[in-house]
Order: sequence, then C-alpha cells, then structure tokens
Amino acid sequence: MQHVTSYTGLSSTTTNELPGLHTGNVDAMTNLPMSVEEYLRTSFEGADCEYLDGQIVERNMGELPHACVQGVMIVLLKALQSTLRISVFPELCVQVTPTRFRIPDVAVWRSESDIGMRIPKVPPFLAIEILSSEDRFTRMEVKIREYLAFGVKWAWLVDPDERTAFVFSAANPAGLQVEDLLRTEDPTIEIPLAEVFAELPTPFDASGAAS
Repeated sequence: MQHVTSYTGLSSTTTNELPGLHTGNVDAMTNLPMSVEEYLRTSFEGADCEYLDGQIVERNMGELPHACVQGVMIVLLKALQSTLRISVFPELCVQVTPTRFRIPDVAVWRSESDIGMRIPKVPPFLAIEILSSEDRFTRMEVKIREYLAFGVKWAWLVDPDERTAFVFSAANPAGLQVEDLLRTEDPTIEIPLAEVFAELPTPFDASGAAS
C-alpha cells in the first residue's frame, strides 16, 4: 500500500482517500501540510516521494519484476537516443502543476525540449509506469490521466505480473491494451512486449516447479 504522509506531526492518524492516492497513514508533525519549498528541500528514505497538493505520497518500493521491466525499458530506449533524438530518464521528478510533482518510472523527452537543470516543468513526450504487486490499476489510470492533461503525448502502463501493457495518448486517453508492441508516433518508437518481459523471473507454482 502507498502511504500518504503529511509533513505534519508526532501522532499517527488516518486520512480520507484522495483522488489518485491509496488511503494510508498520516504522520503529523504540525497541523499544516508540507509546502512545495519544503518538499523540494527534503530527502526521503527509500524511494523518492511524490507531492500532491501538500500531501507526500510514498511510492511502492520496486520489486524484482518491476526492476526487470524498468531496466529493459531504459536499455531499449537509450539505444534509440541518437537515432530518434530523444532523452531518456528513470524516476525523474516532474512538476505537472504548481502544487503537484510526479515521478514516472521512465520519462522520455524529445532532445530539443529544454527541460532545465533540476526538475522539469515541461511534459515528457512519453511517460512509462510499471505496476508493482501492490499498485492498483485504477489508481495508476488516474496518474496517466494527469500526465495527459499536463501535455504528455504518450503514456505506457505495463503490468509485469500479468505480462500485459496498455498505451494511452492524447488521441486515445481511454487507453488500449496492446498484444505485441508498445508504440508511439512522431517520433515512432516501437518496443516489442516479448523484449520488455524477456528478463522477468520464471514464475513457480506451489510445488516449486516452474510454471
């Protein structure tokens, strides 16, 4: 489960579920949420946290299937950098509104985009999210919609456990499950799903035999 942590206290309580978030524990230090300035100055234990309108949202720690798919995606996309004139970054914090910061698992910009020196405020061409075992598909769809509203042209959502993938775009915000190929246009990026899932560990059944 994701935990929603407000920069607010010494006590622990529960918050109502926020749009796009899992309900979680809130650790209070004051009665005020964390400001954008405080968020940008704060180092977090474990995975970097996202910031949504004053709330700090812990991201699920990467598990082996997530890490395998993320690693393959980065290698395959970086191999296309020079020919397609793209720039590829894993887990780079992106400011999607003045009070919301998201961290895609992988983000791709066209090389001519000026993304600054620290936290980009311009939308990536492609944002990729990879589900961990505790992520909810419907919650991740909220994040995808937020990317598209920000101006992201393409978004890929990959589920390593189910070995499925979905492509979202400005032209098709509802998304489409793809059978064999993750794709974008202008520039054309094509990543075969067989390669995306090639390094996933072999699942085992209860007897310990490979399934």
